[in-house]
Amino acid sequence: MSADLKSTGGRTVLCAADDVPPGRMLRVVTGDAGPLLVSNVNGTIHVTDDTCTHAEASLSEGDLEGGRVVCPVHWAEFDLATGEALCFPASRPLAVYRAVVEDGMVVAFLARRSA
Repeated sequence: MSADLKSTGGRTVLCAADDVPPGRMLRVVTGDAGPLLVSNVNGTIHVTDDTCTHAEASLSEGDLEGGRVVCPVHWAEFDLATGEALCFPASRPLAVYRAVVEDGMVVAFLARRSA
């Protein structure tokens, strides 16, 4: 997927919105910020780092439970809107990026919104 990314003016097109239907997640690799997790929670798109801050596992392989992602390795949980680590063993938050859907595409602003 990284070959299809287009980055202009701090904005990076990550994927088609249809690639991430409600209740689903997608890992997108970008040279600008590393692997990202695009998730759709009840129609709201969230973009965070894809790598668990505890075990360095891909969160896209975990579970989406409401507005939280659960790491597949040690079950650390993160709030997708804020990046907050919600339970042990994770203690550091995920980076969260502002994202919008424009013309059917998920566009992220890859300056960190929180970390």
